[in-house]
Amino acid sequence: MLSQRNLAINLMSMTKMIEITSGDRFLSVLPMHHTYECTCGMLCPLFKGGSVHFARSLKTIVDDLQVVKATILLGVPLLFDKMFKRISKTIKEDKVKSKVVPPLVKITGFLEKLGMKEIKQKVFKEMHHKFGGHVRIFIAGGAAPDPEVAKGLREFGFTFLQGYGLTETAPITALNRLMAYKDDSAGLPLPGVTLKIVDPDPDGVGEIYIKGDNVMLGYYKNEKLTAEAFDPEGYFKSGDLGYVDSDGFLHIRGRKKNVIIASNGKNVFPEEVEDILNRNPLVLECFVYGEEDAKHTEIIAVQLVLNAETLIEYSEKHHVKIEEPLLDQIAAGIVKEANKHLTPYKQIQKYYVREKEFEKTTTQKIKRYLVKSE
Repeated sequence: MLSQRNLAINLMSMTKMIEITSGDRFLSVLPMHHTYECTCGMLCPLFKGGSVHFARSLKTIVDDLQVVKATILLGVPLLFDKMFKRISKTIKEDKVKSKVVPPLVKITGFLEKLGMKEIKQKVFKEMHHKFGGHVRIFIAGGAAPDPEVAKGLREFGFTFLQGYGLTETAPITALNRLMAYKDDSAGLPLPGVTLKIVDPDPDGVGEIYIKGDNVMLGYYKNEKLTAEAFDPEGYFKSGDLGYVDSDGFLHIRGRKKNVIIASNGKNVFPEEVEDILNRNPLVLECFVYGEEDAKHTEIIAVQLVLNAETLIEYSEKHHVKIEEPLLDQIAAGIVKEANKHLTPYKQIQKYYVREKEFEKTTTQKIKRYLVKSE
């Protein structure tokens, strides 16, 4: 149950973190019944005198950005992942751009540090024009985005920020700022929001507890669940694991209920392993989980959905047919490459190739409980 006070406090706090003006035009792409879209995508621009425009569909977002001349786009990480992969692919496939763009990224980055703030937008004008030419900020929420995507978009002159929150917190709890951000963090707590990390492990990772006027009244007609959701000091138990660094930035590691306990007793966060796998262009999506082996020891397993478009390109390039042995070979290669970036106890030991995509929520998060029950 969210009160008017919860929502009003959240709106006032978030607009102290990021400046929103009456000239801003938001393109709405997420379902309105989701608290993230309702508060941040609709109420926020209206609160500041801006306007909201609704995308016709997920397939028309790029065209709609051009028509609307949108300045701000809120989305889930998957949306920006696809966007960045499309940009990267276009550059790699062009013989001239593949050689010219990387040096330009470095040169413009250097000039930007010298004070030439809009140099990237000018140099990569063609790219910005494809997104309407007026985008001021990309904002990701609903899940943790890949830091490499955030860094990559910023290298082309796009301002990319992420935040963290839950429906129960109206929803924003932490947010990166335009001049104070870390691509691998969820941002700084909003004004009036207090965080504490409970039962931290040796790395400082524990459950995130939240207190503030943005926190819900409780769960509707469920006093028992409401009582369980708060500690004696009135902090809401988020169910998310993370830590706060020395600069005060919040870092999310994953959901408490998803954690896999490795054979050495250490925690493995499936989301962290999935982020690495999803960087591979041959992977459309994946699901990492713990599975018992023959010795009744929990090992790291993954279900992979391969990218059909990239597979076709692969088969044409190598003159091979897309058959089961090839798919298994590709999956093995994907896992081997991912394991290079993982410490031994986090490494994937078993993999499966899945034909159908996973069932997802309205914000494109995999319904993990359904996969586990299959």
